[in-house]
Amino acid sequence: MKYSGVKTTFLTFISLFFILTSCKKDRDFTDDEPDDPKDGIFELVIPSDFDFETAQDVQLNINGFKSSRDAVVKYNIYLYSEITTQEEVTYENEEGEMVTEVIDKYDVFNNLVSTVITDQEQFELNLTIPIYYNKLYIIKNDMGLYSSEIVPIENGKAAYFPPQMKAASDDPVDVIYGVNSQADLFTINPVTGEMVIIGSLPSGSGGSVTCALDPVSRVLYTIGGSSKYLYAYDIDEGSWEVRGNTGLSGPRLEYRKEDGLLYFSTSNKVITLNPANAQSISTYTVNGLHNSGWGDVAFDPNGTLFMATKSGLYRCDPIGNNEYDAVRISADNLPYFPTSMTFDSNEELWIGSIENGQGQVVVMDQVTGGWEYRFREYPIGINDLTFLPLDETQVQQVDTDGDGIVDFYDEYPDDGDRAYDTYTPSVYGWGTFAFEDLWPHEGDYDFNDLVVNYRFTHVFNSSDLIVETKWNFVIKNIGGSYRNGFGIELDMDENLIQNVSGYYLSGSIVNLNGKGLEAAQDKPVIIVFDDAWKAQQNSENIEVVISYTSPISEASFGEKNPFIFIDGERGKEVHMSDKEPTSLANLTYFGSEDDDSNPAAGRYYKNSTNLPWAIDIIHNFVYPKEKSSIHLGYNRFGDWAESGGAEFPDWYKDQDGYRNNAYLVVDQ
Repeated sequence: MKYSGVKTTFLTFISLFFILTSCKKDRDFTDDEPDDPKDGIFELVIPSDFDFETAQDVQLNINGFKSSRDAVVKYNIYLYSEITTQEEVTYENEEGEMVTEVIDKYDVFNNLVSTVITDQEQFELNLTIPIYYNKLYIIKNDMGLYSSEIVPIENGKAAYFPPQMKAASDDPVDVIYGVNSQADLFTINPVTGEMVIIGSLPSGSGGSVTCALDPVSRVLYTIGGSSKYLYAYDIDEGSWEVRGNTGLSGPRLEYRKEDGLLYFSTSNKVITLNPANAQSISTYTVNGLHNSGWGDVAFDPNGTLFMATKSGLYRCDPIGNNEYDAVRISADNLPYFPTSMTFDSNEELWIGSIENGQGQVVVMDQVTGGWEYRFREYPIGINDLTFLPLDETQVQQVDTDGDGIVDFYDEYPDDGDRAYDTYTPSVYGWGTFAFEDLWPHEGDYDFNDLVVNYRFTHVFNSSDLIVETKWNFVIKNIGGSYRNGFGIELDMDENLIQNVSGYYLSGSIVNLNGKGLEAAQDKPVIIVFDDAWKAQQNSENIEVVISYTSPISEASFGEKNPFIFIDGERGKEVHMSDKEPTSLANLTYFGSEDDDSNPAAGRYYKNSTNLPWAIDIIHNFVYPKEKSSIHLGYNRFGDWAESGGAEFPDWYKDQDGYRNNAYLVVDQ
């Protein structure tokens, strides 16, 4: 068995026996056809040139930045969609009232797709993103000074012209700021406990139970309790500014200096906001809260999200797909229900609340949940606190690995060969390759015979060159007994590749050269696994790593051409529609049975009605049940296909009316 760096798990012989026997099915293709061949999938009128593509390539141009501090600049590029669904949430507010609200739930696929750290005034970045996105959200980080903009995508291109930012104040302070529902704005000295009311929230705000602070720009943010406006308070100028209407009310708010975003929370939802205009960006769900009322959110210095609610303090562990699992740290030992929390510069967690109309403050150990009173019996209530740490305006110019990227920016601060990553489809998102394996017979078009999740990552150095590529795969489903292999052909120069590791080969079907690439191919071909059954039983996550003879430009990395080969027959390849086979494919299958390929015309892997045998969904695909055609589970699939992709390009999402769960395996 050939085995290259794959994480394995042990299964007993008995477990293997039951897995294989329970999942195995008869692969006589006549039994795998739909019960009713005229169920609608074959009656779709699909344009002959439609490629069933769910992704688009976008060229992003960054133009004309000038660092305010003569330093490199970091850009984070996020997917952005204004499409929302509405969700009803119920929680207890800090006045003890049960509140039910309808909030907009923003696209859970709003994720980071690229980070760029550069001193170049102009540069280009190539992204592969879902085709239904027509905007990007870009955050510029100029040594802790943030600006952001929503950029439209037009004809596969987007352009961003960053604004210039004024330098932050060099007058550091060390103080806690707070607000309450009576519209007081106050400070607390964390050493002496002295409280000073320094002003009031803007007239008409209705007070506030939320505040958060940008320690670099020295701006405090709060959301009006009745107005729902986002207000910004300039600490140095002592002036208020209205940034926009959030349309949100709730108890929790945090600013995260690592990405320049506000994190608002109500019930079990966390919504990121653009502090420049109060616009919602994305929505996260927190699972496992025992009571979702009251409280606050805060990030510790390591970037871990903590949430306090009426049922205690929770650590929120990200699990992908914009979800967190809440782990309760402390519950019954708090002397009161928390209304606020914030971390100080010593990583201590401060928690505030109101008892009989008076403010109280404790300091808690977020690991053990142990606490002690710090200050008590303030004359006014404390609904939220936020900390302005000492010297946060002074970003340290430390470059541990000497690569020219200061640690404040560097995603690999201890590795001089690595600086930042780009992702497809995103940092947390998964795409899916889904195959029918009865080619050249039509089969049932449930696209569940082999379902493989993927995430592709390029690792760049400080010179904006790729030093390593990582492909992560999870075999999500095997719909039959065929022992299918899976690989990807690259349209690039093989001489650029030094080595490939992480694949899983269990037999002698595939021959490799010294680099770990498949031998006797005209283009580089990486076989990820040769037998899906064995690979799934032996690996939780297959990570293929491509290293290079020397760092390469992004343009040098070619287009990916994924495929399967069926049941141990290496030449029986199935690719996406209109994608050419590799050099080792058996071309005699073309034009046989139900295949309607015409290689001379560039037509591959389609039947007579233009249906494919494979599809690439740049999303975590919920696959159909056995013998349930894809269009039965996805109500908009037919509209999308017949329109040549013009209508419902997001057909695979969980939008209202998009899915029929009776035909889908929703418990995945």
